[in-house]
Amino acid sequence: MERQHFKLAQGYLNIDEHALIFTRSGNWQEADGAKERSPKQRAGQLPRILIGAALVIVGGLFFSLGKLRSASSGGSIVLALGLIGFGVYKMYQLLNDDFGPVFRIPFAKVEQLKFVDDHLEIHFLDATFKSQHLSVLVTLEAGIYADEAWRRSREQDRPRG
Repeated sequence: MERQHFKLAQGYLNIDEHALIFTRSGNWQEADGAKERSPKQRAGQLPRILIGAALVIVGGLFFSLGKLRSASSGGSIVLALGLIGFGVYKMYQLLNDDFGPVFRIPFAKVEQLKFVDDHLEIHFLDATFKSQHLSVLVTLEAGIYADEAWRRSREQDRPRG
């Protein structure tokens, strides 16, 4: 089966004959180095927290500077904070893929995989053999390809006779 990668809202879904691999870049070198998903992994929480903290700090700085200068009006402070917030939001959109998690789900550990409407429903065992559920928004092409790859892997694992 041919290796494929598909763009997601955040990152990429790489699919080969052995696994579903979630990456930031869609690059196969990154996919080959991806570890199995485990409960310790969080889906990009730290960068979101850092961006929020930076926004609060910058907003606080502008607010203090506005208080120090009596010539600044309250409206200009609100405008400055709004522009900073918009700038951070746009930067976040550009860097959105960099916040995505990198992990693999081997087909051997997938208990159930369904493509429903516009998302992929995956029930699987993680690296510690705990049951997990993942729902990922994907394109029609990605959903069909993932389902087909999983079914093929199950047929290969079945004893023939």
